Amino acid sequence: MFYNQDVNEVFKDLNSKKEGLTEEIARMRQRKNGLNQISKKKDFSLMKVFMEQLKDLMVIILIIAALISLSLGETSDSLVILGIVVLNAIIGFVQEFKAEKSIEALQKMISPTAKVIRNGREEIIPSKFLVVGDVVLLEEGDKVPADGRIIEEFGFKTDESALTGESLPQKKHALTIKSEKTVNDQKNMVFLGTNVSHGNAKIIITNIGDNTEFGKIARLTTDVKKDKSPLQKELYKVGKFIAKATFILVALVFLGGVISGGKIFDMFLFSISMAVAAVPEGLPATVTIALALGVTRMAKKSAIIRKLSSVETLGCTTVICSDKTGTLTKNQMTVTKAYANNLMINVTGIGYNPEGEFFHDGKKLTHDELDEYELLFNIATLTNNAKLTHKKDAWNILGDPTEGALLVASQKLGIDSKVLIKAYPKVHEIPFDSERKRMITVHKHNAHNYAYMKGAFDEVIKLCTKISINGKIKKLTKKDIQDLEKKNLEMSEAGERVLACSLKAVDNNFSTKGIEKDMVFVGLIGMIDPPRKGVKEAVKLAKEAGIRINVITGDFGVTAKAIAKQVGIARDDTQVITGVELDKIDDGTLRDILKNETIFARVSPEHKLRIVNLLEEMDEVVSVTGDGVNDAPALKRASIGIAMGISGTDVSKEASNMVLADDSFVSIISAIKEGRTIYDNLKKFITYILSSNIGELVTVLGALIIGFPLPLLAIQILLIDLGTDVLPSLALGVESAEKGIMKRKPRNRKEKIMNSKLMKRLVMVGTVLGLGSLFLFYKTITSFGLSPFDSSIVGTFAYVKATTMVFASLILFQMVNVFNCRSETKSAYMISLTENKFLLFSVISSIGLMLAFIYVPFFNTILKTTPLMLGDWLLIGLVALTINLADETRKYLYRKKQSDLV
Repeated sequence: MFYNQDVNEVFKDLNSKKEGLTEEIARMRQRKNGLNQISKKKDFSLMKVFMEQLKDLMVIILIIAALISLSLGETSDSLVILGIVVLNAIIGFVQEFKAEKSIEALQKMISPTAKVIRNGREEIIPSKFLVVGDVVLLEEGDKVPADGRIIEEFGFKTDESALTGESLPQKKHALTIKSEKTVNDQKNMVFLGTNVSHGNAKIIITNIGDNTEFGKIARLTTDVKKDKSPLQKELYKVGKFIAKATFILVALVFLGGVISGGKIFDMFLFSISMAVAAVPEGLPATVTIALALGVTRMAKKSAIIRKLSSVETLGCTTVICSDKTGTLTKNQMTVTKAYANNLMINVTGIGYNPEGEFFHDGKKLTHDELDEYELLFNIATLTNNAKLTHKKDAWNILGDPTEGALLVASQKLGIDSKVLIKAYPKVHEIPFDSERKRMITVHKHNAHNYAYMKGAFDEVIKLCTKISINGKIKKLTKKDIQDLEKKNLEMSEAGERVLACSLKAVDNNFSTKGIEKDMVFVGLIGMIDPPRKGVKEAVKLAKEAGIRINVITGDFGVTAKAIAKQVGIARDDTQVITGVELDKIDDGTLRDILKNETIFARVSPEHKLRIVNLLEEMDEVVSVTGDGVNDAPALKRASIGIAMGISGTDVSKEASNMVLADDSFVSIISAIKEGRTIYDNLKKFITYILSSNIGELVTVLGALIIGFPLPLLAIQILLIDLGTDVLPSLALGVESAEKGIMKRKPRNRKEKIMNSKLMKRLVMVGTVLGLGSLFLFYKTITSFGLSPFDSSIVGTFAYVKATTMVFASLILFQMVNVFNCRSETKSAYMISLTENKFLLFSVISSIGLMLAFIYVPFFNTILKTTPLMLGDWLLIGLVALTINLADETRKYLYRKKQSDLV
């Protein structure tokens, strides 16, 4: 590995030199290895996206039904069916047309040009022409054009957040690293697509294009295959079941009818009516529209869904793999503690808003009591290059987040940084260095020079011989050091980043070496990226819902565990596994570990993808959060990939199923609740729709068995399925969450909607609908003194009125049944009518549509209906209410059985 090698070894291995390559060698290497570009996957067309919507089995069944109707000359029937197919496809197309442009997003992250040394001189070339062995110059503001080993640097830092998830700029160096390191810790390497935030450097290119760390992620992303969602699988099974059952039933009816002496054409019409009755034509569109409405509701709660099927999958979530920074935390470093004068104080307030108070043992400290801490925060302000800004009611930091947090805390104490800096002008600075781990500034005040230091405790304490306590300077004793070490450890174990501060008076002829000895220790400041508001409550809700939470972060384990404990994810015994440790664990052992909540720290994209792959193989429904390019493979592989809307890269968003507009973990739990609600509602309206289909089927099949002529025309069935049933079924799709929905365990992704329990209910409801309708057909025909067994009645006024009665009864049955479907076990009378106003509107609208079909002459001609009298409606109404009586009895018996079990 290049980071393990000395610079001279790297040059030797790559057959290069510090003066750079010649143009001739560069061209030879380019011909051999290709351009410095990320390979693109094949584009797909708009037509392909549209045609994907037509692959659903239920949709294919509808298309076949439309073609058969067309072949029989039933043009209006076929047009209605094809219209609903096209509508369904358009809705799905509009929602899902988010082209998978992960690789193009990666391409945008590559710098267009690079400053390279060729033929011993500097020149700027298109970065795609870079080759391995090229020597490249980088300075502040540049994008790194390819992976490389640092040869030399000055104050060089890079922003690698998009690649590694590290939120802070990373200090780089040219030294050899002997031990094995993950990408996060390869401090002598730079990577394609990252940005230079400070200083400048000279590097030698070690990898280009697909072989870079970005290229590997691109390959991982495109190679990942996405499983179908539980709902897609379930609807496919429902469609398959209906297709088989319809084919067998229609074939038996047709053959049985012909064998028993029926006319072939009549039997064919009967069979087609049965097929139309059996197929739930409105189901695909209703599911699509209901999911689209769910998408709209989720968007209002900051969860933007990119794929419709993801809405319901969310409700199945069993494991959340969450990032730490920005998701669980606010992504704003905040000072929470300070230790000076042998006293630990707590600082309130979160983020960059400089409002907060200081407490000790729960007691608020007065301004006078805080005087002794002013020196500590003066040092923190003077050894600082950040700026605190206030624009549009928002506080922000310009510069290093750690230094920004110190400025905020100082302002809470009442220190005005501008006034302080004016009184203590800076005359010299020794910047922070990753090896020295400290920063020194020298300031002039009243003709005297003072040196101030801030840095890692271990580095600062060894340079101090004195300590300031309550304004007095005394000798730093062994006991003082032990006490300070104890406090430093205590703060570090709480996940805080600890900085120590010291000072010293210096003369005008000061030197770096002279400053860094005999310093006066002043105190410690602890800071942390605090948890977001509401995260703790959301974690509690997730656990009550039976969802495990793993933290997967590029941060250090101690910090990650501390935050996880604060929000309720982790306990003292929760395991922390680093990326290096993960490499040594086999899949079998890791599967056992993943059965419990775990924290994974300092991990690479491959690690994250491996964790997600194993969880998916364990039949878990995994929701994964991410914001960087490094997260894209895992986001794409997971059942639900969740990208960050504010901090997320385009690459992570394109690979995801859902984008969080506010980056908050709280929104994930809200979305899961919404997903569970949507699944419950899907079951409700699938029950409602299939009840109608089975009722129609029983009506048609019953008529055939009894010997009645066709009591319901195919066009009338279509008008019920695609007309009067649609709005009520959609209204069931927007029902509120049932009480205790987040107290249930996650639904097993293998659980079937069409289970035996639902089948029994559908058969019961369908039988009541069918028998009720046949009774009305019989009653109407006999009221005219005719026999319902006489086929010659077809075309008479009595027959038209009888089919109209059946048509109206099936619609009114469903208008009553929709209220039964609001709950599987709860009485319809126990659920408020005003809770879902859309349901009331939909029922009134469907009744209005039914009346139009029966009383408007235009529809009378097309649908072969006739106006009904008041007495007819009273009879239909009484028959329709039997469905409520039947289902209320079923619910009562179920509740009684459950209470008996308890």
